[in-house]
Amino acid sequence: MSFPSACCNAPPVVANYTTKGEYGKLGDLDCYFAGNKGSKRGIFVNYDVFGFHPNVLQLCDILGGLGFYVVLPDLLRGAPLKLADLGNPELLGNFMRTAGSWETNKPAFVQGLEHLHGSGATSVGLIGFCWGAKIVVSALEELDGFVGGAIVHPAMIKSDDFGKVKAPLMALPSKDEDMEMFKNGFAELKANKPFGAQCRLESFEDMTHGFCGARGDWTDPAIAKRANDAIKFLVIFFNDIMPQ
Repeated sequence: MSFPSACCNAPPVVANYTTKGEYGKLGDLDCYFAGNKGSKRGIFVNYDVFGFHPNVLQLCDILGGLGFYVVLPDLLRGAPLKLADLGNPELLGNFMRTAGSWETNKPAFVQGLEHLHGSGATSVGLIGFCWGAKIVVSALEELDGFVGGAIVHPAMIKSDDFGKVKAPLMALPSKDEDMEMFKNGFAELKANKPFGAQCRLESFEDMTHGFCGARGDWTDPAIAKRANDAIKFLVIFFNDIMPQ
């Protein structure tokens, strides 16, 4: 498909990147801030389990450069998981019950929403990667005030999540996700939700899990191109649910 001219202004990702945003605090939570703090459109981002990776920071900067005010909190508080941790079921189980649980992270989402509204944003959206996607879906299920959310190569999503969200959802699953579940879930959203027409499913069946986050090798032109495509889809979605 072709992309609208408005989203084609998104600059391409690069492999060796110098950040443009700034680090600061949201209460006691370290955060990365990108874009114009006076923007009417805010985005609260949840990274994957690997924390403040340059790929995610770059994505935040790109969105910030397109007119959004983007806040990326360090929800794991300086203790991201390592690749080797993913092979340890006991450790992962403990992570999901503690630092990675919705209950632990819910206050940060409430605080982020208050901060973005307090900074002048009239609409606030969400983005989540991998584990972060599950947290974003939980926020869309339980909290009011977010106008929608996008989940990128999402992990731990269940079939009953789709019916619970209270705002438009976009998903960008890779070939490693359960594509049939996402197709059925989005059919349910479109058929049953008043905002169903704004929900989008864009599959990346040529990409592996993590291509747009910490595990994406953006020195590979093919992966960088698809990361660019994903960012353009994000821009289209947020322009739709958060009109300027």
